[in-house]
Amino acid sequence: MNKTFGLVRVSSVGQSDNTSIQHQKDTIQKYCELYNLELTEIIEEVYTGTTEDRDGLNYLMDKVKSDECDTIIVYKIDRLMRSFRSGINFISDLIDNGCKIISTQEQIDTSSISGKFFMNILLSMSEMERNTITQRLQNGKKHRFLNEGKMVCSNPPFGYKRDNGTIVIEREESKIVKYIFSLWNRYSEYPTHMRVRRVNRMLFKRGYRFRKGVSFKSHHIHRIINNPFYKGVISIGDLGTRKHQYGNVVSPRLYNLCN
Repeated sequence: MNKTFGLVRVSSVGQSDNTSIQHQKDTIQKYCELYNLELTEIIEEVYTGTTEDRDGLNYLMDKVKSDECDTIIVYKIDRLMRSFRSGINFISDLIDNGCKIISTQEQIDTSSISGKFFMNILLSMSEMERNTITQRLQNGKKHRFLNEGKMVCSNPPFGYKRDNGTIVIEREESKIVKYIFSLWNRYSEYPTHMRVRRVNRMLFKRGYRFRKGVSFKSHHIHRIINNPFYKGVISIGDLGTRKHQYGNVVSPRLYNLCN
């Protein structure tokens, strides 16, 4: 008797081809009905992180190793992998443990030699497509930085916030940033560690907090003082620096005095 499990997944990259979770589920269920396969369970993953560890795949592997699953059905093979290497390794482990893999869209069944061969080809093509998408996104970010001075990263620094698709100065946070710079300049005759201590003390006295109510730490202060974003400049690694369009919290003169 077949012990069949389905796996559905939506990731943050390149899944716009009508492959929602529900669409994948419906396709897998129809496939099982067509081929008289008794579907034990459908595992659902919404994958947006960067780690290789995925609960759904780990759960399936445990089922395979405990002889509770001998067939896995997916909408497409790339639902079983993030990268070519991890995908090949995972699929190889499944096959070595006697598990058959079926892709409903690519007409693949790994119980056959040709199925295994085409599996490797499709994994390679999927990896190439993913790399192409990633490169396109990176090129778009570089273009916005070099030609428009727009923010490349998704999380603006303390003192700024996202609003309607752009970045604006956050009123209360920016007051704290200005205060930190003024204190840092005022205590310029002190060694760095003493300046940090004095700035922290003054922030505490005023009840100023970092995001989410966290008390200011020394690394918060260093990061603020050393970030040219506050004087109106973006710095991106090898790409150098550009003026940005989001407004500066402190003057270039004050920033330079503090650095």
